[in-house]
Amino acid sequence: MTKMRALVFSDPNVSSIVEALSQFACVKKVNWYYRPISDSARYVCIKIPYRAIEGFYWVIRLIREVYLFRADVILAQYAYFSGLIGAIAARLSGKIFVIRTVGSDLRVDSQSLMGRISVFLTLRIASGAICVSKDLENIAKRLGARSTVVIPSPLMLPHHTQNVRRNNKQIVSIARLVPIKGISYLMRAMARVKDGSLVIIGDGPERNELELLSRSLELGDRVFFAGWVSDRSKILDHLKQAAVFVLPSLSEGRPRVLIEAMACGLPVVATNVGGVSEIVVEGVNGLLVPPRDEMALAKAIEYVFNDVDFQRRASAENVKAATEYLPSIIGQRVYNFLEKILHSAN
Repeated sequence: MTKMRALVFSDPNVSSIVEALSQFACVKKVNWYYRPISDSARYVCIKIPYRAIEGFYWVIRLIREVYLFRADVILAQYAYFSGLIGAIAARLSGKIFVIRTVGSDLRVDSQSLMGRISVFLTLRIASGAICVSKDLENIAKRLGARSTVVIPSPLMLPHHTQNVRRNNKQIVSIARLVPIKGISYLMRAMARVKDGSLVIIGDGPERNELELLSRSLELGDRVFFAGWVSDRSKILDHLKQAAVFVLPSLSEGRPRVLIEAMACGLPVVATNVGGVSEIVVEGVNGLLVPPRDEMALAKAIEYVFNDVDFQRRASAENVKAATEYLPSIIGQRVYNFLEKILHSAN
């Protein structure tokens, strides 16, 4: 039987889904580079014509790739803009189009007028929508998605995480340093935690403000800003050495970093937002707290610090649960969904 030929249109930084699907289908990736432009009135006169020209270029480029690759289906990553490009290219080339949404496209990008139009049209045109969480699937359905499925992102899991030497008072958090990630609440929680240190991996526009907050809270060397770390092995080293992973976000889809922490055998403390509760079971593999509540965060962190038995049970549960995200398993699920969409269209 001839393998399905899938053309994946996505940001160049997104490769895991391509690698996972490649085990089951012939896959070609087209890298789309997004150049952000401010939404302020000063740039509106530039933004609209620029996006129109950029979109026209990518539609033509994508149609060309469809015929050169002889694609059966176009799978686009993100419903905002790139999804609309994929949808238009699919309509013009007569191919099946499926969108994969991961969170920010439905929650954040759709807040602007252009974003709302792009997301609405993309979901209405798509024959299927792959969502990384149940929460996102509900949003996609409300916006008009027809056939939907929940399939998380695949992960390459670390090995030998159960018997590593951990610092029983170290916290680690990985996030882009922007307000929606809630790092300021975590730092205020640290001021309430009697002991322990915090390693923050990531960078962003809020970093200077967070460093000032650290000084004002007199956290001293208890908080370490590691900055952006591109070497995945170094990130895994931080995760393997910590006692608990904390995700204080105000909004999430199905956070990849949370699953990576679980795969490293870390108990987790996370805010109960988006698809987080689909991953973290309260009192089993971690603890859930309300967003914007530094006192609840502090109490949950201290609970994990002080309950060694919970640490061991949560660690074992998380290592086991993370195996569901292996590329071979996720790739098969994506392939099955694409095959279902193709068959229903014929």
